[in-house]
Amino acid sequence: MIPFGSVIGNRARLAGLNVIGLKRRGFSHEAIHELRRAYKMLFNGGGALKERVADVTEAFAGEEAVQQIVGFLRQGGDRAICVPRAGKGEEG
Repeated sequence: MIPFGSVIGNRARLAGLNVIGLKRRGFSHEAIHELRRAYKMLFNGGGALKERVADVTEAFAGEEAVQQIVGFLRQGGDRAICVPRAGKGEEG
């Protein structure tokens, strides 16, 4: 699961961001908004995930939390990552 993510289901699927946890950890409204924008670009966009990761890396260069997600995805290697169900946007 990505950093700051939330999963649901018996076969875990990414449900969105853990907004409640982010608020508890003191993330500002603006930081959460930027994380949501990055999440949507990563998981609701078209094209290959590798290309979307590159786009998000560039678009959110100054956002440390977004870069943590990007770093996690880049380090993934051969392991599978938990992703949203097809056609499902962020719910969290």
